[in-house]
Amino acid sequence: MPRAALVHGFLGSPADWAEVLARLAPGIDCDCVPLAELGCGSVADAAEHLAVRLARTPCDVLVGYSMGGRIALELAATRPELAPRLVLLGASPGLDDPDERARRAAEDDARAAEILRDGLDAFVERWYRLPIFAPFTAHPSFSAARLRRAQGEAAFWARCVAGCSPARGTPRWSAIPALASRTVFVAGALDERYAAYAARARGMCPAGAPALRVEIVAGAGHVLPLEAPGDCARIIEECLRGTP
Repeated sequence: MPRAALVHGFLGSPADWAEVLARLAPGIDCDCVPLAELGCGSVADAAEHLAVRLARTPCDVLVGYSMGGRIALELAATRPELAPRLVLLGASPGLDDPDERARRAAEDDARAAEILRDGLDAFVERWYRLPIFAPFTAHPSFSAARLRRAQGEAAFWARCVAGCSPARGTPRWSAIPALASRTVFVAGALDERYAAYAARARGMCPAGAPALRVEIVAGAGHVLPLEAPGDCARIIEECLRGTP
């Protein structure tokens, strides 16, 4: 039986994959990995926990969304044998500019402090005012997802947002050429930042080397598992069939 492992994003839960799973063909076994079970003191720490899980129960395709995508890419870069195929949804290989890293580290430390000071409900309210989430807040799935996020464990998410900040992980841009033949980068057409990351990743593959597959999903923003579950399911199935 083909098997996919799916890693959700910041503030999310395995429930975020429900509509994707509902659209997958019968006979696909899916392990929806909770970030809470990966420690998430850092991206490297989370990837080590994920490696233990996948060594015990291997997958045919590893799928990661946003923060989960960074963890999946970290695992693929360090333990490629555990990620035969890789689907990165709205994910970045990391920040490599020192000034940008310093700014983002300060932002994420402030976010961790906000969660602990104000509680998760207040933080979630502010978080989804960020412009990147505008398409998601207009989507029918938003209300239920927002309620799920407000019910999470504040201490865990505070640790996660600071420890797994893209400012603190090792940038994995240099790993892209070696992973290109097994990887799909997916971004929403309305998510300009992550569409640009995907284009940069594709541009890192030298002429004559295996091409990186990039999919830009029309009408979707950043939260692809909830905004475009049909496209996510299609891409996962294509990877399970051996494409790319």
